Amino acid sequence: MTFKLQFHYWFSDKSHTMDALIHNKCERELLELTKAIAKICGVNVKMETEPSGKGGLKSWLTITVKSPKKTAPAKIALVNTVVAACVAATGQTSMGEMGKALLDSLAGNASEEASKEQLQKEIHALKNEFANLLPLLDQSSVVKKRRSTFYDLLRNYQKVKSISVALTDETKKPITEEQLVAREEFKAFIISSNTVAPQVVENAEIEIISPVLMKGKHKWRGMYKGEPISFVMKSDDFMTLVQSGKVEFKSGSTIACTLQIEKKINGVGVERIMNYNILGVGSYSENGKTIETPEAKQKQKQAVASKRQLDLFG
Repeated sequence: MTFKLQFHYWFSDKSHTMDALIHNKCERELLELTKAIAKICGVNVKMETEPSGKGGLKSWLTITVKSPKKTAPAKIALVNTVVAACVAATGQTSMGEMGKALLDSLAGNASEEASKEQLQKEIHALKNEFANLLPLLDQSSVVKKRRSTFYDLLRNYQKVKSISVALTDETKKPITEEQLVAREEFKAFIISSNTVAPQVVENAEIEIISPVLMKGKHKWRGMYKGEPISFVMKSDDFMTLVQSGKVEFKSGSTIACTLQIEKKINGVGVERIMNYNILGVGSYSENGKTIETPEAKQKQKQAVASKRQLDLFG
């Protein structure tokens, strides 16, 4: 199975030209999106683009592997299909549904019965692999950001009324229907905020380097997973213990806490850590002993009370 990816920009007038800078920026985002998807698929690829065609503006992207002997041809078919599904799947059609539809349309691509039977087996395997990749694709901030930037560029360029993507054979003959995304659907792909849902780590162990004894948003210093971090202590209960002198820190003192990690996505879709916050402290070490905090005991009591309530109404 050898394919090309066809990207077709449709214009609101009858011209076949597009602002070169906008087009180059869009193509770059598509290439970076393809690279990110190929990485998730576990394929080391090289990409070649071909001149544009008539009827709006078309371009073809040929994806090949850098090590053909080590990579099954079906892997390239998978990358092509995932890229097409990622670009074309709108809010009305999930990426999984789009991928399935594209793979189904490949089933009739073989003329001989023997080839068709083999193709059916390969497509069945690709569907399973595609389904397994969906969680990784959904979680990839790089994929989301690159696709978002691509559609944001198009949304701000009024001449483009839609874009479509299709798989073609080596001769550029379409082997799947063009999947069209209209201008009014562009916004569905655009990420409105670069913030990411905070990660919360329960029972995170932090070695205290320098505590802050005064009130305010001054940052503490500590070691987390072997790396130095600065963090804000947001547990008022624990701060009261520290400020009253009931907790003293010495070399090697640690706390077990609920750690919140705030992140943002940068311009290329990579997640960056912005802040560390301690939301609660369950225990701390003192002279080699682990001491449970009053807030941890209170949380346990609340959990027991909640369970009893559930049992009563269960």
